[in-house]
Amino acid sequence: MTFEEIKLRLKQRFPLIMVDRVLELEPGKSIKTLKNVAGNEIQFLGHFPDYSIMPGTSIIEAIGQSASILFSYTTGKGMESKEFMALAAVNDMRFLQPVLPGYTMVMDITILKMTNQAALVEGVARVDDTIMTRGKLSFARISV
Repeated sequence: MTFEEIKLRLKQRFPLIMVDRVLELEPGKSIKTLKNVAGNEIQFLGHFPDYSIMPGTSIIEAIGQSASILFSYTTGKGMESKEFMALAAVNDMRFLQPVLPGYTMVMDITILKMTNQAALVEGVARVDDTIMTRGKLSFARISV
């Protein structure tokens, strides 16, 4: 899936789109996505100016956006203008290595449990073969 196709599936816009490409997608099961971490991204202005590290919240956002793409393909829902899967809880998230500018982060997300109104996923962010971050995220369907 290209970046333009990704934008059709996500509610987020610049500067918060954290998925550049979908590498693999198996509806109802899993997704593998890619995020190129560029040194000129806005979060690096303050985190940290002398030694840039991708914020943990941005890594969680990348995993969550990947899960959102998976959910929309699995259920066909979430595409309405006032409907989305909102992050409800972050569980057992571990940041094992820093993600730095110039890295290519690959996220593997697996659905652990899913209903029409909620979901639990496990996400792993890797750079090359090194696990950088891993944990579980819970989502709830919201209509505003």
